[in-house]
Amino acid sequence: MRRVVALTLFLLMPFTAIANELITIYVKESNYLTSKSKTELTFAELETQLKSLNFSVVILDVDYCAEPETLANAYLALSNAKPALKDIKLNLSGSHEESVCKNV
Repeated sequence: MRRVVALTLFLLMPFTAIANELITIYVKESNYLTSKSKTELTFAELETQLKSLNFSVVILDVDYCAEPETLANAYLALSNAKPALKDIKLNLSGSHEESVCKNV
């Protein structure tokens, strides 16, 4: 009898996604890319796109040449678009070669 009740309750529960939706934001020298779109975005475009996506975990992939203001704006766009994120992970990419950075 317990199994029948448990199975009935399980079937009546609304189905929701158990896994966290993940998005990667690539913070470049002065613009952004997301894993959902491979076009370069400005700060305003990034914020608009984040508001339209459904995610709960973010990976910020920060290029070595990224300016501090660009990274700060990425955090600002996230806080404006999704103030209740579960997790933000920081990943650093690129190298220290000066020749690849435009704004030295």
